[in-house]
Amino acid sequence: MNAADTALADGFTTLLATAGDTVTFRGASVSAVVNWMPFEEKAFPNSPDFDREATSRVEFVDGAVSPAPRVGEIITQGTKYHRIQSVRFNGLAWLLDCEVTT
Repeated sequence: MNAADTALADGFTTLLATAGDTVTFRGASVSAVVNWMPFEEKAFPNSPDFDREATSRVEFVDGAVSPAPRVGEIITQGTKYHRIQSVRFNGLAWLLDCEVTT
């Protein structure tokens, strides 16, 4: 791992420790970063329309869940349900764009 990757990993670990949330995924408690800001829509013909839905981005550190998260799975946070709409891996964490319901 190079110096930049080490710094990013340390920063994400610090973010989880100071601003992380505990969510339930696949029946287990997982530490995650939950961003309640809407994510940017991509202009693809078959993409879902999130204009009227609350959205979130949930980030799990690599290794926190196995196997990899999949589209359609549910992350629970109190009374909120985050349904995964897209899954990306950035080399450090899983980035899960979600539709939120209560």
